[in-house]
Amino acid sequence: MHCRKEIAPNPRQAVSYSCFFLNVLTGRKPASEARLFATDEGWAAFARVRRRVPGHFSQVRVRKATLPTATTAEVVAMVENGRSHLAMTFSFTATQHGWRLAHCELLDRTQPRHLL
Repeated sequence: MHCRKEIAPNPRQAVSYSCFFLNVLTGRKPASEARLFATDEGWAAFARVRRRVPGHFSQVRVRKATLPTATTAEVVAMVENGRSHLAMTFSFTATQHGWRLAHCELLDRTQPRHLL
């Protein structure tokens, strides 16, 4: 009797997908292709981020990637438009088709970091 062992997707794939989403923000990749790598909720979050972006970012880079659980990957990236540098977070969830964007957020430095 053979048991099939479920294998979580490679975490490098989540980093690769976050780079793809970042390249959509720079205008280097089409948004239509990025839709394939997101859940419905993740795509809605990415659409909100795209609406908040005044123009294309000139430079983007992944700063840190972690695996809080075997089925969750979190990526922090830096985005720059020449005048400002902002942080962006991506949360991916493992599916039968690989990692899919579950949520993302462009962090605004004007918002308070801690709520009392």
